[in-house]
Amino acid sequence: MKNRTFAYLTISCTMLGCVLSAPHGLAQTRPAGLRGTDTAVSGPQPLSEGDGASPAASPKYTFTVFDFPDTFYTDGFGINSGAASSNLEIVGGIGNIGSPAGFTGGFLMGYAKANGAITETFEGVNIPDATQQLATGVNDSGEIVGQYSDSSGAWHGYLQSGGTFTTIDVPFSGATWTETEGIANTGDVVGYWLDATTSHGFLLSGGTYTSFDFPGAAFTIAYGSNKHGEITGFYGDTNGVYHGFTLSGGIYTSIDAPGATATEAYGINDTGDIVGIYCLTAKCTDHFETFDGFVLSGGSFTTITIRGANASGPSGIDNKGVVAGVYYDAGGHHGFLATPK
Repeated sequence: MKNRTFAYLTISCTMLGCVLSAPHGLAQTRPAGLRGTDTAVSGPQPLSEGDGASPAASPKYTFTVFDFPDTFYTDGFGINSGAASSNLEIVGGIGNIGSPAGFTGGFLMGYAKANGAITETFEGVNIPDATQQLATGVNDSGEIVGQYSDSSGAWHGYLQSGGTFTTIDVPFSGATWTETEGIANTGDVVGYWLDATTSHGFLLSGGTYTSFDFPGAAFTIAYGSNKHGEITGFYGDTNGVYHGFTLSGGIYTSIDAPGATATEAYGINDTGDIVGIYCLTAKCTDHFETFDGFVLSGGSFTTITIRGANASGPSGIDNKGVVAGVYYDAGGHHGFLATPK
């Protein structure tokens, strides 16, 4: 859900990666799809559309919303796993109405709750002279990945470690565009890259780049990974339908929320819980401008919907099941945390 358009690709990205884009005043597009192998997750619960409630017998959540100071758009994209740190950190992108670009900056938010009091601390995560930029992933070591555009309009990934930014551009032949989306505690980075016709997932591990595509898909976008090397993302089939996927041990599995006309998977924690968004026929307007979120755990889907929101999009999940994301309403874009009760 990024805020930009791939002029030469017939794709429409929504939230993270392509999913949590702005109400599409900051909209992005992504590649139209080809047919992939559909190995749907079995045994899901029915999804409910509600006001923040979950389906019967599913975990309940307490919602906390946040906004970067003095901004109209605050989109939460990534959360650290918490496996090696008690600190809760969220990264994302910010922007304002009338800005010449979509996301004008990235941010890092520290979140703590003690004795009933909540403390939120914000700081910018920004590469000098970038025309657009945002942060998309953070691990327990405080390493942050994100992306930025240069004066030519081309996008590049980056890694920020120890306060130093390093540009990430895939070395593959024909690559014109690189976006980094997630970073695991192992330091593995995932994202996607574009050539003249479509997008492909990539993994950067130990200094080695690996490109991959969901079998038979027209486009593939990788979004998240965990310490086990499991990767999540989404792809398009020949009918232009979006499906989430996991890649684990060389095996691809397609993910489709029950009754959904489109599904996109984003973050994954170390226990294999996955978050993403889905769209139902009656709710699918132009480019995912309305959608609901989900948590997929143990084969069961739980809906995450915020009361009064036009769209609710989870993008990351930590090892305690705390979900980070963004929701849209008439007042703009706002970050949120959903904590299991």
